[in-house]
Amino acid sequence: MVRAVTQNAKIAVVILNYNSADHTLRCLDTLRRHSASLPRIVVVDNASAPEDRQKLNGLQGKGVRLIQSERNLGFSGGMMLGARDLDADYYLLLNNDCEFRNDVLGSLTSFMDAHAEAALCTGSMFDAQGQPRSSFNYFPSLLHSVIGYGLSRLIAPHRYPDRRARHAQPVEVDVVSGAAMFIRGEVMRELGGLDTGYFLYCEEEDFALRVHRAGWKTYLVPEAEILHVGGASSGDAARRARLQREFYISFCRYLRLHYGPLYGLAFRGVTALKLLRRAVTGRMPFSLVGFVLRGAPESESLRRQT
Repeated sequence: MVRAVTQNAKIAVVILNYNSADHTLRCLDTLRRHSASLPRIVVVDNASAPEDRQKLNGLQGKGVRLIQSERNLGFSGGMMLGARDLDADYYLLLNNDCEFRNDVLGSLTSFMDAHAEAALCTGSMFDAQGQPRSSFNYFPSLLHSVIGYGLSRLIAPHRYPDRRARHAQPVEVDVVSGAAMFIRGEVMRELGGLDTGYFLYCEEEDFALRVHRAGWKTYLVPEAEILHVGGASSGDAARRARLQREFYISFCRYLRLHYGPLYGLAFRGVTALKLLRRAVTGRMPFSLVGFVLRGAPESESLRRQT
């Protein structure tokens, strides 16, 4: 991770905005209200429309550094554009449609300070109605894609904690939600941050897998509570369909990078069968089945259209 400017901080928060400035302003408001001490904050505008970008102009000089990208760099590209300017002990990469319900930064910092083996963590997530939603996941697995995770949770509950349960104590997990990733600065620098080859989706799986392979651990810290509205930048139905294709572009890239062509081919086959079943019942376009079988080529990414 190359840094253009070196400014040491205990915590650096990077928030990404794309045509959703109202979410960004609410996110910043709750961060300020629920943080015992304010971190360094960088807001990256990812080439939003002029009227949306204008709403952020007042942030400059109010404890926030505003970076305006002239093109849409995607999630990982935008986050790394913001993170590279700060040398911090911890980084929080935060979706702008998140709102703090308590002192999230204090809870996550205290946990990481006390657990030297922890590289990555997040808090408990809640939806717009205040209902619990999962904030962690398992590494993608061809076996579990076929048989599910139910049996594995029975056999090894510590290895596969229940995603639907309300956990009272910190739990070691595979992958935390990309909506709020709290990362040890040492690890951020060691691993180079998020892979900017991903435009949208699977950045968190990729980073968490690299964390795991480097010998570090990832945790859910339920004491920290975050409201995650979701879908702040998803747009209309047509755009949501394009985002669905983008997910498979990223997922197939993840498989190629970490598991090789044969494993990726088998996984794509299983995925295509599941999509076909949903297409037959009208819940999925048939074109998506063929798209996945073709390997979801990166040449058709939204990155090419920005």
